[in-house]
Formats: sequence, C-alpha cells, structure tokens
Amino acid sequence: MLQLNRPLTSLCAAAVIAIGTISAIASLGSVSARAQEAAAAATVTPTAAPTAMIIVDGSGSMWGHLGDEKRSKLEIVRDALRTLVPDLRAQASVGLAAFGHRRRGNCGDAEIVLPPGNNAARNLSAAVDRMNAVGKGPVVLALRESVNAIAGAKPASIVLVADDIDNCGQDICSATENLLRANPGLVIHTVTLGLSAAKIAHMSCLPRLTGGQMWNATDTGTVSSALTQAFRLAKLIPDPQAEEPAPLAHADDAAQPDAPAAPARPAGLYLTASLGASAAPLNVPVRWRIRHADAGGEIVKEIAAPSLIEKLAPGTYEIEAQLGLASARQTVTFTGDAAVDARFDLDAGVLKMQARPSASGAPLAYPIFTVTPANAPAGTPPVWLGREAGPEIVVPAGDYNVTAQSGAVQQQSTVTVTAAAGSGFTPVLTAGRLELSATGGTGATQGEPLTEGVTFILYRDDPDAPQGRREVLRSAAAKPTFMLPAGTYHVTAKTAMAEARTQVAVGAGDVVRHALPLALTRVTLAAVHSGEATGTALGQITYRVIRLGSDAAEIARTIDTEPQFDLSAGRYRFEATVADSNVIAATELTLGAGQEQRVSLPLQSGSVTLKRADARNVPGSVFWEIQDEKQRTVLRSSDPEPTAVLAPGHYVVRADTADRPLLSTVEIKANEHRTFDFTDQ
Repeated sequence: MLQLNRPLTSLCAAAVIAIGTISAIASLGSVSARAQEAAAAATVTPTAAPTAMIIVDGSGSMWGHLGDEKRSKLEIVRDALRTLVPDLRAQASVGLAAFGHRRRGNCGDAEIVLPPGNNAARNLSAAVDRMNAVGKGPVVLALRESVNAIAGAKPASIVLVADDIDNCGQDICSATENLLRANPGLVIHTVTLGLSAAKIAHMSCLPRLTGGQMWNATDTGTVSSALTQAFRLAKLIPDPQAEEPAPLAHADDAAQPDAPAAPARPAGLYLTASLGASAAPLNVPVRWRIRHADAGGEIVKEIAAPSLIEKLAPGTYEIEAQLGLASARQTVTFTGDAAVDARFDLDAGVLKMQARPSASGAPLAYPIFTVTPANAPAGTPPVWLGREAGPEIVVPAGDYNVTAQSGAVQQQSTVTVTAAAGSGFTPVLTAGRLELSATGGTGATQGEPLTEGVTFILYRDDPDAPQGRREVLRSAAAKPTFMLPAGTYHVTAKTAMAEARTQVAVGAGDVVRHALPLALTRVTLAAVHSGEATGTALGQITYRVIRLGSDAAEIARTIDTEPQFDLSAGRYRFEATVADSNVIAATELTLGAGQEQRVSLPLQSGSVTLKRADARNVPGSVFWEIQDEKQRTVLRSSDPEPTAVLAPGHYVVRADTADRPLLSTVEIKANEHRTFDFTDQ
C-alpha cells in the first residue's frame, strides 16, 4: 500500500526521498547556513552554465541485485545514464568519476574518467558503456577528486551514485565540511541504492550540509527517476515544469536585434500530477501506468516518478497516475510530432494519524489505525490498516471513519479529507500501560523471574458475567504489556500447577509495572500400605492433584513412584488410586507459601480370590461380577479363579454359569486375603 511518511509540504532540499516505497522520509534536519548559501549559489542567473561531476560506484557490490531486480545494480545505473546523457544541455560542463572500478581491495582507487567539458554527451556515452565494478568503496576520495576537477566553477554540483557508505575508514561528514570550506556553494545530490535506514542516516549529512537532495532507490524505475531529478536540479537537463523568466525590457531594446526564440520542446508526452486542480505538481514519486489503447490495452510503461516525459509511437494511450490510495486516469492521443501536456488531478489529500494515551502523553508507539469510507455498508473491509506511530497516507477526498486502537482501548471518528490539504486524526486514548511479570521457584530459586509457562489473565467486574467477572485479555508472553482503559483490573498469573492473583488500578497515561509472586511449595506424594511403602503387589498407583475452591479443577496426574509438585499457596486434594481397583487414599491440605511437605497417602485394602470347585477350570465357563455397597461394579472377569484387590467393605458377588447364576455377599477386611468358594454356599 502506498503511503507518505511526511506531509507533502515539508519535502525540502534537505529531505530524503525513498522512491522505492513511494514515500518521503522525514527531513534530515534544518539546513545549515552554509547549505542555504550553497542552495542560493546553485540557483544563480539562468544564463550561468552549470558544471557538474557524476560519480558512479564501481565497488564489487554493484554486481549485486537491487531488490527483486534480475539485473545488477551496475547495469541498471548504466541504462539510466544512457537514457539521460543524450538530453544533456550543450552548454553544461559535465564530467564522470568512478571509484573501486579498477583494482580489488584498494582504497586509493578513484579516477576522473572524463574531466568536465561542454558537449559532453558523446564522450560520456562511451565512458558509461565502459563502467565496471571490482573493488572497495572509497567514496570520500572520489568526492575529493571530483571537487578538484570542478576547480571552483560556479554553479557546481556533484551527482553521487553509491550502493554503500565509504568502507575505507573515512568520515564522509567531516570530509564534506572541509570540501565546502574551499568550495562554498558546492551542491551534492546523492542517489543511494537500497540502503538500510541506518546507512541512509549516515549519508544524510551530504544533503544537510550542501543543500542537495538524497534519494534511496529500490528498483529500476526509481533509479531512473532519482537520476532524472538529480540531473534536473543540477541544471544538466531541461525541466519540463520550469518556466524560464521573461527578460527585462529596456528602452533601447528596439535598437537591438530580436533574441532568438526559445527552442520548442521535443515531441512527447509530458505527464504531471497534483493533489488538486489548483495545487502545484507533486515532487514525490507517482506510480505511472501507460497502456496502448490501440493495442488491446498492452502496458507499455510502468514506473514511479514525480513527472514523466515519454517519447512513444503515435497512437491513443490510457494513462493512470497513482499515489497512495488515490488515482486518476486519462485517455491521451499522441501524434508523434508535438509535445502533449497531460496533468492528472488526483483529487486527494493527506490523512495524518497519531494517538496519545493522554493529552500530554507521548505518542503511542504501535497503535492500530483503520480507515474506512464513511458511507460504506456495514462489514466493508477497510481501505487502509496499519500499525505505526504516526502514519500519513494519501486518500481520495471524502469522509472516512478512522479508528485508533491500542490493546483494549479504541476510539473512532469521522474525518473529512479535502483535496490538496492535510487532515488529522489525533485521538486521546484514555489508556494506561500495564506491564506484568511473574516470579517463582522454590528454595534457593525462590523469587527468580519466570520466563516461560506462565499465563496472565485480566478480568473486570461485570455483574452479568459468571462469578461477577469478565475476562478481557490474556497473554502467555514472559513480560506482557497491555494497553487498557483506565480502571481497576483483577490479574491472575498461572502455571500448570501454580497461581497468583492481585488487583491493579490503571490510570490514563500511567505505566504500571507489577510482578506477581508465584510463591511455590514443593509437595512430595507417597502411598503407603500397612505402614510400608507400597510395592508392585498392589499394582500401579495413579496420583492426582486437585485444586479446591470456586474454580476447582484437576491440575496434575502422574504414575511416578514418588512424584513431586511445585504448588502455589492454597487448598488442595491429593489422591492415590490403585489401578484396576477401587482402592483409593485421599487427603485435603491447605498449603502455605514457601513450605516443603511430604504427604503420605495410606492405602487400606484386602483381596479375594473367587472360585467354584464344581466348575470347569476353563476360561469362559463362568462370568464373575463384584459390586460394592453403592452398587458400583468393581470387577468383571471370565477367569475361572480371579483375584481382586478391594477396599475394605461388603460386596455382592455374582457368578453366572451355564447351569444357573449364583449370588452371595462377602466382606473384605484391611490387610486380609481370603478365598471365596461358591461351592460351599
């Protein structure tokens, strides 16, 4: 999505224009007095012949690719220069320099390939074709050599093309200050190729000190657009948007021969765009798309540039200009023998958004802004959505519903955007920031920060919700941050087996930091039988831990021999159950913080073996069933003589045979084993 990061009116000589994303980056700072003098010197009388040096990066990295382009950066720059060189003014004195283009690893490799001279187009074309990329990047040395080649000419400019900062240990800012002392009025325009924000900031002193401009190009079209703008600012090629001032009239003009008429503009399409019918042409890149209407709508050109001059075959063309969310279309007929001007009115404005937690608070760093047409039906997706501190987007003129959201806080307003103007949405989200963490551990690790396994849950009082509270947010981050409407919140921090609760008040603009102590108690469980630890005779034992209270729930289950659990303070039920039996031991305890406990669970059991002396000792010849006093079945078996481990008590035993069913009762006592023979019944 296309977006401006700065008001269009603030784009000045000391601005960086990030063409690749169609956005103008914030101004690099106020232009110094020396830079202002340089800018004034660069705009002296229109009759002054400009002098300029073009410096092209020849370091080995120029063979790399620019973004998704398939061609190298060097090839892209070559082609852009080949296109511009034929249009150089005849009176302009232009030279070419390069660095890193001859020797590997040599920080002294900078050369004046072609000294400045008039009618340079032919010589420059040949020099451009021979450009190569080999070694290091001595940018500062190339600047010094180029300044020496200019030799104090005024107005004088340097157009620097580089894909990296100086990697030979030279400080480009102090070097530029020294060059300006000996060459006041020198202007340096810089075209960087896909630099990071940090490296752009490093190079930003060039436009700030010299009054030039800087572009960061990210593809073929933006390299061409940047170089075109740099050449125009250096007065090396005509500017189709510039109007030559009319000469002053003198009384003796009649005695003078008529001045020659200004040469007619070459035939071509001259395209410009503006935000409104009476607004000035844009000086930020616009996305142009030209289709040949006579060839089935085939795209013949697609490029990002503030303005465009195209020499096309005669015919009818459908042209679209797009900036941000705004666009304009025209159908233009080109005969091939005249200049055709086409101005595109985008009828758009800049929507600036910024949210604060309070009237005097600093802007929120990452709010979510949503922009939807005001008259759109319910459920219409937004035309723009972003998570930025202060986005500025170009949208068609009209009314929009703009929403700002940060965490659980949200505000919406209807904003009217007018053509060629800026509109703002600056809500105050009466919110505070709650930063949570948890500490835990046992013994020596008590109180250490917990970095994983903790879930934080926020509740608000709500009479209509179950238990009078409504969950509003939760997070499993180690140190979650919540943006919340001002108010009081119930906070729970919980792990699989521990939990801590607190209540926190958050005010508008507040930053509240709270660490919840998950003070843990280590509990060791052991099941015992007849005073001795149970072995395998009783079979496998399953342990369960159940947290009691309004939200009672099982929080752990294991078959370990003597399991250990780290639990927060509270009331719990501990159980041990013998597998395949109704033998169970349980106890309830209230644990205090920081204690260590060993919990013994006494298992009381007996056993019984069932048999029928008159039955055939064949599996399936008899089916056994035992029920306890509550008529719950505790054993079913088709073994001829099954043995059951049972809790003490009275049981009903049933034996189904082919002859007839038998029914009897049996009493099981603790620590007693008996054989129950139905034959005797």
